[in-house]
Amino acid sequence: MSWKPSEDAERDKERATEYEKLYSGFTFQGPLTVELRTGIIVAARFADKLRRAAFAAFSKLVPEDVILRDIAELNKVVYDEMIKRNIDKLALVRISVVVSYDQRTNKFNFSNLRIERLYTEEEVNKIINEKCGELEAKIEKIRSIIGSI
Repeated sequence: MSWKPSEDAERDKERATEYEKLYSGFTFQGPLTVELRTGIIVAARFADKLRRAAFAAFSKLVPEDVILRDIAELNKVVYDEMIKRNIDKLALVRISVVVSYDQRTNKFNFSNLRIERLYTEEEVNKIINEKCGELEAKIEKIRSIIGSI
């Protein structure tokens, strides 16, 4: 299976109008400033979601090559941050970022990147049980130290 960026871009442009109607993955904050949001997704799908939201928000205002170039840079930053946080590709995440377009430099500027990792009830219970087990072991150790004094 080969990956062709041009095919992805064409598919995303076709879906951009549908995306605008079905999912408000962006909010205008100024004339050329938008907050892009993925909604709750599997982490492996973040690049497609951010690219589609960018096309939906900026396709009438910004050249296509600028959208592709700068969103690819954003995707690298998001990917690196997710690796650093040890977020698995099957984990549920919600990503938002404020994007502003600078016409003079013909470039996007990104700010306020938020990557939220969401946990299922089962994952939360597992984490709680692990932490409680660790705390109970520490309490028993402290009790034995106090008992020997």
